[in-house]
Amino acid sequence: MIVFIPPPAAESNPQTDWAARSAKGIPRKCPECSSNSIIGHGRRRKQAHDEDHDWISIRRGLCTQCWKTITFLPPFSLPYTHYSLMARSQALQRFFLDGCSLELAVPLVKDPNRVPDVSTVRRWFCSLDSAERLGRLQQLHLDLPSAPTTKGSTDPSRPGTSFPFLRKMMNAVVECLGRGGVFAYDPWVLSWRTLAHFLHVLLPLRC
Repeated sequence: MIVFIPPPAAESNPQTDWAARSAKGIPRKCPECSSNSIIGHGRRRKQAHDEDHDWISIRRGLCTQCWKTITFLPPFSLPYTHYSLMARSQALQRFFLDGCSLELAVPLVKDPNRVPDVSTVRRWFCSLDSAERLGRLQQLHLDLPSAPTTKGSTDPSRPGTSFPFLRKMMNAVVECLGRGGVFAYDPWVLSWRTLAHFLHVLLPLRC
C-alpha cells in the first residue's frame, strides 16, 4: 500500500526540502483499518530526479493490527517514477509558457547522467492530456480561454506535440498566474513549481 505524507499544516512552501521533510516521520493511523497502530518498518531509496534531488530516502511502515505494509512517499514523488513532479513542472513551463520544443523542454536535473529523454517528456504530457482532467479543471472555475494562447508547438507534422486538452488547461493556468491570481488547493498554492502536482491531484490518472 502506498500513502503520501501530507506536509505539516503550517507548511505549504514547496521551496523547502520536501523529500528530507517527508523522510523524518510517518503517520500512525492505518488507512486500511483506521487503527493508530503503524510502526516504522525500515527505509529504502527511490529515484526522484530534479534540480535538487537524485535519490531520496523514503519510509516504510507496518500496521500491527491488520499487518499491512505501507510505503510512505513525499507529495512530489509519484510511485514507480524516476523524476519528481518538480522536474515535470519545469518541463510544462518550458514547453507551454516559454515556447520551447520538446527537445529543449527537458528539465534540469542534479545528476547529468539522468537527463530525461524527449520521449519521456512526451509521455508525461500525454498522461495529463485528458478530457476528464479538463472537465475537472472547469469545475474548479479557473477561466478557460476558448482559443490556444500558449507558445508551445502545434505543428501537425510533429505527432504527439499538440496535447489539445492539456493545452487548454495550461491556457487557464497561464491566465491565472499571469494576472497574479492565487489558487489554493489545500495545503498548496498553484505555482509553476507545483503545477504538475496540482494536475495530478486534480484528477489522479495513470502516471
